[in-house]
Amino acid sequence: MTVAEPLRWGVIGASSQVARSAVLPAMAASERADVVAVASQSQGEALDLGPAMCDVRRYGSYDDVLADDRVEAVYVPLPNSMHLEWVCAALQAGRHVLCEKPLALSASEGQEMAEAADRHGRVLMEAYMARFHPRWQALQRLVDEGRLGQIRFARATFTFDGLTARPDDYRWQPQMGGGSLADVGVYCLAPILAAVGRMPERVAGSARWTEQGVDASFSGWLDFGSAWASVECSFELPERQLLELVGSEATAVVERAYTAGAADDALHLSSPAGTEIVRSGGADPYQNMVEHFADMVQHGRSPVYPLSESIRVARTADLLRSDAHTGRDTPAVVSQPSPFDRPPYLP
Repeated sequence: MTVAEPLRWGVIGASSQVARSAVLPAMAASERADVVAVASQSQGEALDLGPAMCDVRRYGSYDDVLADDRVEAVYVPLPNSMHLEWVCAALQAGRHVLCEKPLALSASEGQEMAEAADRHGRVLMEAYMARFHPRWQALQRLVDEGRLGQIRFARATFTFDGLTARPDDYRWQPQMGGGSLADVGVYCLAPILAAVGRMPERVAGSARWTEQGVDASFSGWLDFGSAWASVECSFELPERQLLELVGSEATAVVERAYTAGAADDALHLSSPAGTEIVRSGGADPYQNMVEHFADMVQHGRSPVYPLSESIRVARTADLLRSDAHTGRDTPAVVSQPSPFDRPPYLP
């Protein structure tokens, strides 16, 4: 493969936490990325990107980044409610787009973005970095090679309490696409859907709603017909990260499943023969993601995490959220029918 010049990046919303703490450092560390322009409406020229990016142009307007003719690709870590507008604007401006998760607030929004990418001939990918850690790849190989057998049960949990001290955070605001299902639900749903390989036939969801109207905690149940799964999301509980896939032949358990780094290099595989530690190696998934995106743009590489999977996750979240809202004011009665007694939600 011919070594290409670094992909030239613009970042809109560069003051976001994930941009500052993870994605921008990953771009600075990679020989495949060159950040040339950033915009932050809250900080503008005062935005500190560190000594590695001292020559980056700083704008106070997102449109200025899109108009900068040096920019080839745009990273969008804006609040969730702004993804559709600015992803489509960047695509229309002829830029490739890496959009922070969740890609969209609904499957229909995700489909609109995908159609815009196709229409303008640009690459669009959701920045779901967990997919780019070697341990995920090792887990998916176990599934694909049949080491687990047929998937029968799955459990995904991601809770943390880092937002309780930040009441002004956009994730508490319904008009900005807040809520735990939108924020950390992607991490829980994506590996389950990838392992089972299809949409659920029926879902049930329940949430603890704040006065503002966002789900501070969310619990969901997915029925795939021959497999069942549960998800737990929250940003008001102590941190827990767990992914468990139970197959007819073996069970895989992954701790610290979603924010793994270089030190997270193994998962546990249990079968009647005993428990085995499967070594995967560790890495910075953000840097892997950035470099994979560059390969997609510059060499036409097929996406590891295609838009079809992002939209499938969004569709499942739509169904779970709808079910939770339907039962929002229903009193808890012992004789109440199971949610699965209602007509199924079909994909």
